[in-house]
Amino acid sequence: MPRHLLMPSRLVIGPGAAAELGRTTARLGGRALLVTGRKALREAGTTTRILETLADDGVETTPFEGVEPEPSCETCDRVRAALNSTPCDVVIGVGGGSVLDAAKVAAGLAGETHPTLDFWNGRKVDKPGVPFVAVPTTSGTGAEATRNGVITNPAVPAKTSIRDDAFVARLVVLDPELTLSVPPGVTAASGMDALVQAIESFTSKHATPVTDAWSFEAVRLLKTSVLAAYRDGSDLAAHTDAAFGSLLAGLALANARLGMVHGLAHPLGARYHIPHGLVCAVLLAPVMRFNRGAAQEKYVRLDGVMDGDAVGFVERLRDALGLPADLKPFGVRAGDVPTLVAESLPSGSLAANPREATAEACTALLVGLL
Repeated sequence: MPRHLLMPSRLVIGPGAAAELGRTTARLGGRALLVTGRKALREAGTTTRILETLADDGVETTPFEGVEPEPSCETCDRVRAALNSTPCDVVIGVGGGSVLDAAKVAAGLAGETHPTLDFWNGRKVDKPGVPFVAVPTTSGTGAEATRNGVITNPAVPAKTSIRDDAFVARLVVLDPELTLSVPPGVTAASGMDALVQAIESFTSKHATPVTDAWSFEAVRLLKTSVLAAYRDGSDLAAHTDAAFGSLLAGLALANARLGMVHGLAHPLGARYHIPHGLVCAVLLAPVMRFNRGAAQEKYVRLDGVMDGDAVGFVERLRDALGLPADLKPFGVRAGDVPTLVAESLPSGSLAANPREATAEACTALLVGLL
């Protein structure tokens, strides 16, 4: 059966790439909405530098500095309102995965009048949006490469992906220098998220030789660079490898899907407000043990690049990064496990897992981490 591969139209990658943001954005439009988080980039001076770069190339820019971690449908609607009130030709997201997800959803829904919640509940995108430009400042989610935005509905509470081809970035500017100011804890958690995505897309039921090339190289780059960047925030070579690994994992997951880790991570994150990278780090080793027999050939290849024991390697890496080995620090209650499992079962990530992730299997895995 033929497969369709999706990826951003243009990628500008490598140290110093941010200097080309204005020139490359100007090809898409002269008026931009710049979407960032609430304060970190402004305090680091990144926002000012980005605005200056855009102005130097004639791009008139309106800032929106209000995206929270785990962005909600309401936040996406606020970004859409800002976009339409200006109005702007292009949306630029500068930040981590939460910012990129909110920005891409707002850009993709720019032509729609229905609230974001309707699309969160499954409404299809019918009207064209505006171009989305992704400028990641963390090496983790790969959101710059995907067609989905992970959005939270606090009323449930639940996280789910809104997907459409319109959400794929028209331009990615990947500058590892922008990740140098990231705190070590964020580098650790986001780096583990990237590694999880590389491994899960590599072992996914929907993997192809093309996605395998992306995901396996991502594993190779991330297995040492994440720890090196965590230990020395000024190590540009390590941050560069981590950024490239995150991008490759994003390309792979966008076309091969993920697996059991992400199927379970979203309900845990939504209900207990656990940062996504942390919950992925906790779940990775037990899920790998569960899956190994169903993807033996892939795991032999992972063993080869991870010191002969892929599961043991990720456990040692997790510990070296100071990340938790179980769910005890987050107060997850045994009584919530049936609800967490029920919320995970419809996930497309579980469906792509190489071994059938039954309710019983998911329950046993979570109970073992309490």
